Amino acid sequence: MCQKHHGAAFAVFGSVPKTQLSIDEGKGLLASYNSSNAIYRQFCQKCGSSLFWFGSEEYSDWISIALSSLDDTYTVERIKHIHKASKVCWLAKLGRDL
Repeated sequence: MCQKHHGAAFAVFGSVPKTQLSIDEGKGLLASYNSSNAIYRQFCQKCGSSLFWFGSEEYSDWISIALSSLDDTYTVERIKHIHKASKVCWLAKLGRDL
């Protein structure tokens, strides 16, 4: 899903408890849709940028943020690769393997 949604080999998200996220401006520009039975995605109606995704089942109290959408520097505390079984075949040819 991330490959088609972002038009890239992978997407980079950071997850935080929903209670830790506040949107200072532009909340009215967010639009949502279900990308699957349990996943909701939010994007900017003005520019189309993918911004958030969150689930309705496991980890429903967390939200994942597209890190490329942040203006400030983000400090990575942990790294986790998911959905590795569906990675693009040419990624290893670039010297990058997960």
